[in-house]
Amino acid sequence: GYYSAVKAGSAYFDSQMRSAFILSKLTRGDEALLLLDRIAIGSERETMEVCRAKGEILVEQKRYGEAMEVFDDGLKVTKNEELLYARAMLGEKLGRIDIVERDLRAILEDDPENAQALNALGYTLADRTERYDEAYTLIEKALELDPESFYILDSMGWVLYRLGRLDEAIKYLKLARDLKNDPEVVSHLGEVLWVSGNPQAAQEVWNSGLEAHPNAEKILDVIKRFKP
Repeated sequence: GYYSAVKAGSAYFDSQMRSAFILSKLTRGDEALLLLDRIAIGSERETMEVCRAKGEILVEQKRYGEAMEVFDDGLKVTKNEELLYARAMLGEKLGRIDIVERDLRAILEDDPENAQALNALGYTLADRTERYDEAYTLIEKALELDPESFYILDSMGWVLYRLGRLDEAIKYLKLARDLKNDPEVVSHLGEVLWVSGNPQAAQEVWNSGLEAHPNAEKILDVIKRFKP
């Protein structure tokens, strides 16, 4: 209500964006999209922020085709790094590795030390292709740039698993889980433990993850795969 009451001035744009964000979190995505369509935009930066917000709300609603159109339209205006990354992640959801690679490499062309883009590309190649050596090189560089990121530690563990280096994979995945008990990290660590011949430890890891995240699809899916 307070955000919506701001109708003009220097706080107008940010307050309207916050209103849309809150509506989205309240699962009132359609109202959020209508609000974003009505915001008066005064700069290219604001155009990009609205575009990204609309795309992310559409992704949350699984309206992937519409989200892709929004990102495509925004990127016709300017090659914005955040929009490129958002479109790449949508491409990953759609299984379009060509989009993921194209957009992440476009980011890296301008910013070769972008750890987030290096990690995202490396993880995608490790998870969705057999280009494991290339994936390892990308993730290794990302980890050098940001050694405390649980996301990147998880990616390193995952690519080592794909390379058959199970003991090393477990080490990195445990480091990632120590930083954050994230469902994806838990699912990965449990899988590698199971494959390495330690199903009891795997189950303990999964159970611990489910205590914190009872409905985590990633953990439930991997349990179903190994214990159908």
